[in-house]
Amino acid sequence: MYFTEATSLHELEKFMKMIPNFRPRGHGVIVLCKEEYESETVSLSEALAGIRHSSFQRRLRQYIKESEMDPMDYRNEKHRRKFENTIRKKNKKDYRLMAVLYLLTADYMLWRSVSKFVVGNAICFERIRLYDTDENDYALFCAAKDLYLGTRYLSVSDLADRGLVPPRTFALICNAMAIRRFGLGVIHFTERDDKK
Repeated sequence: MYFTEATSLHELEKFMKMIPNFRPRGHGVIVLCKEEYESETVSLSEALAGIRHSSFQRRLRQYIKESEMDPMDYRNEKHRRKFENTIRKKNKKDYRLMAVLYLLTADYMLWRSVSKFVVGNAICFERIRLYDTDENDYALFCAAKDLYLGTRYLSVSDLADRGLVPPRTFALICNAMAIRRFGLGVIHFTERDDKK
């Protein structure tokens, strides 16, 4: 529960609620966004090179090798259209929001469950309750929540586990992490001009 209504202040409030001089236990922290970049030519391997986990890097290299000829920018054409329509009036400089919307629009049922909680340029995760979702949708949702709020529902070890995160879901999450760090250029997004 947050006391501030502005979603942008939730991270600060979460920090203020932490116990002083207490280091939480866990599997590590991923810092995805030390700096904001505006780049059109960043590869997925460059975008995620900062993650120092051998199993994850091995899986990422294999995915890149397998998809060399046909990189997966979107899950399918419906995902591309839904994502582009959703972000049309959103702040595209907010890489965190773009990454999360990319993941949430990847599945029709997931988007139907969460779309009403996307208000302006904010997502009210604290009010979302998922029902009738499969494990892939749940992985996408947890990754979106981690990227948006800085929570730790999915660890790097979880992402490296092929049994836990299937290849297509892994690809979507990797793309979202790259968007979070470098912006929409990593998925070859070009803004449409509807005035033509």
